[in-house]
Amino acid sequence: MKTKRKPQLQYEASLLESCRNVMNSYAGAGMGFQSEFLSVFLDTIPLPVFYKDISGNYLGCNKAFENFIGKTKKEIIGRTLAGTWSKEFAEKYESMDRALFEAPGKQIYEWEIQLANRTKREVIFHKTTFTDSSGKTTGLIGIIQDITELKEDIRLLEESGKDLKSTLSFSTEFLMIIDSSGVVLDANEVATYHLKTNLETLKGKNAYDFLPYEVAEYRKKMADKVIAEGKPTHFEDEREGFVVQCSIYPIFNKDEKVERLAVFGMDISTTKKTGKTLQNYGEFKRSIIETSFDGYLYMSVDGNILETNEAYCTMSGYTREELLSMNISDIKCDKSYEEVAAHLCKLIELGKDHYTSKHRTKDGKVLDLEVSATYSEKTGSGLFCFFKDVTTLKQTEAREQHLKQVLSGIRKLNQMIVQEKDPYCLIQQACNVLTETLGYHNAWIALIDENNSVRFTAASGTQNLCKVIHEKLDQKKLPLCVKLALKNERTVVLKQPDADNGECNYSCLSEDMDAMISKLQHEGNIYGVIAALVPRNLAHDKEEIDIFTEIADNLGFALQNKMI
Repeated sequence: MKTKRKPQLQYEASLLESCRNVMNSYAGAGMGFQSEFLSVFLDTIPLPVFYKDISGNYLGCNKAFENFIGKTKKEIIGRTLAGTWSKEFAEKYESMDRALFEAPGKQIYEWEIQLANRTKREVIFHKTTFTDSSGKTTGLIGIIQDITELKEDIRLLEESGKDLKSTLSFSTEFLMIIDSSGVVLDANEVATYHLKTNLETLKGKNAYDFLPYEVAEYRKKMADKVIAEGKPTHFEDEREGFVVQCSIYPIFNKDEKVERLAVFGMDISTTKKTGKTLQNYGEFKRSIIETSFDGYLYMSVDGNILETNEAYCTMSGYTREELLSMNISDIKCDKSYEEVAAHLCKLIELGKDHYTSKHRTKDGKVLDLEVSATYSEKTGSGLFCFFKDVTTLKQTEAREQHLKQVLSGIRKLNQMIVQEKDPYCLIQQACNVLTETLGYHNAWIALIDENNSVRFTAASGTQNLCKVIHEKLDQKKLPLCVKLALKNERTVVLKQPDADNGECNYSCLSEDMDAMISKLQHEGNIYGVIAALVPRNLAHDKEEIDIFTEIADNLGFALQNKMI
């Protein structure tokens, strides 16, 4: 990709401000602002959104709000808090609404709520009032931001020292951990993006040194307040044209003293840029689309791309002009043209859908995307879709699943080493574990004598490849990969092995596969080599190489006592 991808920040604030301006324009026209377009468009957004009149009656909400509180629109619209929430929550919530109507503007606060299924969630409410044409306050619109997992991770960090690696990886907003003096202990990609640096440079340095003096002084003042009071705080600050909604949470040590802080931020710059009242829904739509950090495509019913936004251009690497000359089937890489056409027909029939998809960028990379798609004839015969890039999330989840498989595989191998007396049965079982439990594409082991002649081979995986391996090694000739493994103390990684060169045993069945090869040895005695064909991202991963080397060392130790 030629351009650097922007981090995927949530756009609660910009949506909130845009919706408020639309309602200011259409208030006084009855229920005009609840047009089909507004309803359809809000349903496409995966954040819980709601709006009420001055009396506290719900006027509308999106599908995400329905799913979040566990009630349908029919059970929500026209009702007050008392008819929608539990009595305890309704009373507290109503008092906050009254305070906002008494002092119109914006309101941000943290709260614990109980949903219809009795589960409790910790959230931040972002609310703002809207007016009629005379400037009279006529209602409010709000968005809910669920921070339950973040708060739980902070509690676990306090209780057990658990780090926030998963939260840092998954969060699409600014997140940083600092000590009481401001030294950065950890941060995510969004934080480093906004501070215009990288994690290696940032970690161990004082965070305030990366900010303008006035901003740094104000944030330090807020941080000192959190340390002194032991309570979280929420505020806005501005620098270089960016406006950030910040939350600072205290992290206590065993003596119940604040020793670290979790700084959580959301870019609300677009909120400050949408002060001008939007004159029509077309401008409203363009405003949200262009300020969204999620990619957007509007397509005809046959998949031709008619509109896009800067976020999708950056995400895909294509220019706007290039995308407007393409069909969605040109960039979807997980379905054929016929399958894409069938899916478009299904979307038109359903009206809306939320699903995952894979798109190929201009430079050939594959993106994992979460898609919210909506079709409505009343807004024009077409489909508009938002795309959230979850590639990093998917990779992290896949890595965690693989590590679980690795632990299971190592346990199996250790049991085999103890129980299996026959060295030839042991190496065959080891190959099976590598392909069946660890998920390697193919695996083989060759036992050799002191003259480097092949004594026995075992393989697992693709049968045709296993046959080739047996035939070549049975010729008693060591290929280049084995020679390299015997010369090196560590595991050797070969990129794109090719059987046609006459040297390598592997026929590369996939361009995304590489080979890892290591010798089986113990106390200077060499008993053979072990090799596996694995996905490229694993083959060059240091942790994966160390695991493979450990497996080879364990087998070498076992063969010392089992070889005849």
